[in-house]
Amino acid sequence: MGRSGRRGTRCARNGYDCYSCYSLVDASSETPPGARRGYSSPRRDAQARATRRAVLDAARVLFATHGYAATSREQVARAAGVAVQTVAAVAGTKRALLEAVVDDAGRGDGQPLPVALRSWLQELREQPSGDALLRAHARSSAAVSERTAAVTETLRRAAAADAALAELWSDLQRQRRRGQATVVELLASRTPPLRADLTSAEAADVLWALSDDSLHSALVGEAGWTAERFAGWLGDTMCALLLRLDQPVVGMTGV
Repeated sequence: MGRSGRRGTRCARNGYDCYSCYSLVDASSETPPGARRGYSSPRRDAQARATRRAVLDAARVLFATHGYAATSREQVARAAGVAVQTVAAVAGTKRALLEAVVDDAGRGDGQPLPVALRSWLQELREQPSGDALLRAHARSSAAVSERTAAVTETLRRAAAADAALAELWSDLQRQRRRGQATVVELLASRTPPLRADLTSAEAADVLWALSDDSLHSALVGEAGWTAERFAGWLGDTMCALLLRLDQPVVGMTGV
C-alpha cells in the first residue's frame, strides 16, 4: 500500500514515519512478543535484500538524471541487471517505485526506521542547551539532505503532473512540519530560550524552511559549498534566527 493509505503519521506499509520527516516512532506497530514469524532462509533473505538494493539504487540514479516521466521500469530493470518482473515485485508500479526510493533515501545506511528515529531523538534529548540541540539538528538535517535532495526534487517536479504524487508530496511536507515542531518542543526546556517575538509555530516554520532539501541543493549542489560548511552554517543560522542569544553568532562554524 502506498503512502496515501496512511492514517495520521503512520506509514501504512511499515508502521513508521519516514526518517526524513523526523516524526516520532509508533512503537505499537512492532511485532508483539511471541508472534509467529514466517520461515526465512538467511541466504534467500540476503539475495532479496541485494536485489532490492540494486533496483532502488538504479531507480534513484535514473529518476534523478532523467526525471520521473522519462524513466521506465524497463530502464530500471536494465540498469539493475534484473527482469522487469523483478522490478514490479520490488515496488509494483512506477509511482510506487518512486515512493520506495524516497523512503529508502531517508533511512540512511539501511537502518531500520525505528532505530534511525530513536537514535536521532535520543541525540537531541542529550543536548545540554538550545544552541547545542539546534546544531545537532542541523548536522542531521544536512546529512539527510545529502541523501534525499536529488530524489526529492524528482518528486516535486513529478507531483505537478500526477495527482497521487502530489498527495505524496503534500504528505511529506506535512510530516516535515510535524518533525520540526518536535524539535521546537525539545527546545522549550533548554536555554537559551526561543526569541520572544517568535511563537512555537513560527519557530517550527523557520526550521521547516531551513531544512528543506532545496536549500542544500542550492548551496552545496550549485554554489559548491562543502557538506561541512553547509552543516556549520545551517546550525549558526538556526541559532541566530530562533534563539535569544546574549551575543550574535559570528562567522560560520563549518568554514
